[in-house]
Amino acid sequence: MNSTLGFQRVYVVYSASDPSSLENFKSIAVLLDIDARYIEQTSIERANTLQRQHAYLANPVEIAELDTHARIYAHMARHDIQSALIIQSSVDMELDIKLRMASALGDIPDPYDMLFVGRHYAEPTEPHVQEMMTFLRQTNSSDPSAQMQRVWAKREFASRKTRVYLSSFPSGISAYAIGRQMARRLHHRLRVRMTVDKHDLDFILADVAMVGLSIAYSMSPSPIAAYTTRHVSGNQLLTHSALHVMSLRQDDPAMLSPYKDWASMWT
Repeated sequence: MNSTLGFQRVYVVYSASDPSSLENFKSIAVLLDIDARYIEQTSIERANTLQRQHAYLANPVEIAELDTHARIYAHMARHDIQSALIIQSSVDMELDIKLRMASALGDIPDPYDMLFVGRHYAEPTEPHVQEMMTFLRQTNSSDPSAQMQRVWAKREFASRKTRVYLSSFPSGISAYAIGRQMARRLHHRLRVRMTVDKHDLDFILADVAMVGLSIAYSMSPSPIAAYTTRHVSGNQLLTHSALHVMSLRQDDPAMLSPYKDWASMWT
């Protein structure tokens, strides 16, 4: 696996107001030998200007995100980038992410438009998710036997083999890969959609996957997870965290819930 994780380019989106996340990601990049191009997220001031100039319907925060990714798609189109992984800087990742990406890219059918690598929430079509949710609800008691079953079940779920599956409606995307043709389509259409659609980028990417306008897959388990010191309750499980190994985070992500919407069931 090469320094761009199997893709032609890695783009990392960072916010000027969150320098610690950027520095954390740069530390991960050095540790894991990841070659990335860093893209500053569009400012809120610039987003307000774009909203007035183009009559965009989303709020300024969402416009800032949409404009940032639109600029990435434009760069891919201009330079004929065949594939790229786009990551938010406020993430952590598995130490063996290169092995996981090699496994995923070896199994994914070709052609594909998008591969969702990091997600905040579970998908209904994700392997083992429905069974695990049912089990967690059934064993949510103080009974010692049930608690022991939960411990072992959670360990097995966290360490399951990397798989790719046809995505249904991914939500909370912190890292995704995109192919050349899909990037070109979004480059031509996203800004037009922003004048008639108030939804954010997360919804738009999920929507084009759900309605069949793109061939999209997801990785399970996700090797990239949200991490921020600002909202610790929203952090996610990783079995062997790069930031934790470098002592750049205090919490142990191996003890966390794999998805934000599972936090209350996972404890």
